[in-house]
Amino acid sequence: MAYEDLLLEKEEAIAIVALNVPDKLNPITGKMGVSLSLAADEIAKDNEIRAVIVTGAGRGFSSGADVSGMARAQQGSGGQAAAPAQPVEIPRQSRYQPQGYPFADVFPKLNKPVIAAINGPCAGGGFSLALSCDIRIASESARFIVSQVARGLNPDWGMTYYLPMAIGMSRALELMFTVDMIDAASAERMGIVSKVVPHDKLMDEARELAAKICKQPPIAVELAKKVVWQGRLDDLNRQLDLETWALRISQQTEDYRESVRAFMEKREAQFKGR
Repeated sequence: MAYEDLLLEKEEAIAIVALNVPDKLNPITGKMGVSLSLAADEIAKDNEIRAVIVTGAGRGFSSGADVSGMARAQQGSGGQAAAPAQPVEIPRQSRYQPQGYPFADVFPKLNKPVIAAINGPCAGGGFSLALSCDIRIASESARFIVSQVARGLNPDWGMTYYLPMAIGMSRALELMFTVDMIDAASAERMGIVSKVVPHDKLMDEARELAAKICKQPPIAVELAKKVVWQGRLDDLNRQLDLETWALRISQQTEDYRESVRAFMEKREAQFKGR
C-alpha cells in the first residue's frame, strides 16, 4: 500500500518506515498518524517481516507539530474561513484513541521490534514517536527538544509517559520546563538513545542491529516485547487521557495563540499566563 506522507519499504525481513514530508522536516499530523497506524497494521500481518526501522526522509527525523497548520486553524477560529479538511479514513482500531493520538501506542503494540534511526532534529510529537520505539539510535547530527511548552501546550503524543520512563521524572520535567535542546551525545548519556553513530553510518548501523534481531527465534522475540510492554500499556492509556484533557485546556489560552503568532512573525513570544 502506498502512503502520501510515509515511505514503506521491505528489505528481506526488515521493514523501513520513513516519515516523508522532508520540505517541512516531517511534521507529525493527524493524517500522518493514521498512515502510521495503517502501515503498522500492514507490517503486523506480514510474517516475513521480523524487525522494523523508523526514520525520517531528508535532513531530520521530525519537527513535531506543523505550526503553520496551527496558524491556519487559528485564522479559521478567528472568523476567517478555514480550508475544509480532507476526509481521512481512520482504521477501526484507531477510532477509540484519545483525540489527537492515532499513533501514540502503535509501535508498542506492534508485534515486531521497532528501531528508531534518528537522523537529525527530533522535536515535540516527533520526539514522542521516537520514544515509543523499542530501541533508539541516533546520528551525531540528531537534536532533541520537548517543544510543546514553548508553544503554550501540554507535552503530548505520549511524551509525559515515555520521557519519564526513559530518563526519570527529574530530567524529564527539566527538559519539558526549560525547552532546552540537547545534542546526541547528551541524549546518549541520559538514556534517550542507546547509541550514537556518524551520520553517514546511521542506516547501516540500524540495518545491522535489525539483522541481528532477525536471526533470533521470532516467536520468542515477539513474546519478549509483548511481556515488557503489556504491563505498561494501561498506564500509557491513562496518561494519554490526561494529556488530552490538558491539551484541550492549553489550546484555549491566549499564551498558545501568542506562541503561534510569534513563531509565524519570527519574534519572541510574550506570555501573560492567561
